[in-house]
Amino acid sequence: MHEKQFDILYPILNNISPISEEIWNVSKKYFHKKILKKGEHLFLMEDKVEDFYFLIEGLARYYYLTIDGKEFNKSFAEKKGHLLSSISSVTQRTGSPFSVEVLSDFTTLYISYQDLLILGENYKAWNDLLLRLYENLIIKKEKRESDFLLLNARQRYEIFLSDYNMISNVIPNYHIASYLGITDVTLSRIRKEMKLT
Repeated sequence: MHEKQFDILYPILNNISPISEEIWNVSKKYFHKKILKKGEHLFLMEDKVEDFYFLIEGLARYYYLTIDGKEFNKSFAEKKGHLLSSISSVTQRTGSPFSVEVLSDFTTLYISYQDLLILGENYKAWNDLLLRLYENLIIKKEKRESDFLLLNARQRYEIFLSDYNMISNVIPNYHIASYLGITDVTLSRIRKEMKLT
């Protein structure tokens, strides 16, 4: 069952925090596969999210939607093993504050948060992994906040190119501009300036 996907996910998670093959094999039964097409949503704002999704293949964006229909990109998911979820929603059982849209054909292995807690209670390795995952999310959030407060638009774009070099030519410009907190026009100007330097 889903062996190809498990073969991709296991070494990634094991690298974040060690999980023995024995524990991993016991844990597989809790996982399920989900395949989405470009343009579909993993979940929408206000959905009560109950699962942790681990990216196997594809590209997605997290975005906020304002009352007047304006979208703001929060983040992108493109690396295998990337965790997609709404931590506030799964832990507090509230609606997600953002949506996740799939930008290409997309495959994920997912596990319910409740099953993940059960694994954590039974196996210290899973508890340790969950802690590392949370730490990584917090570090990423802190970096994004500091970038917005301390860097100018060009510096933020240069960091985007470094962080997302594999997908920078795949994502539409308006998605990149939204992620950077600038307009399409400003992004075009920055790109022209960079070509001249």
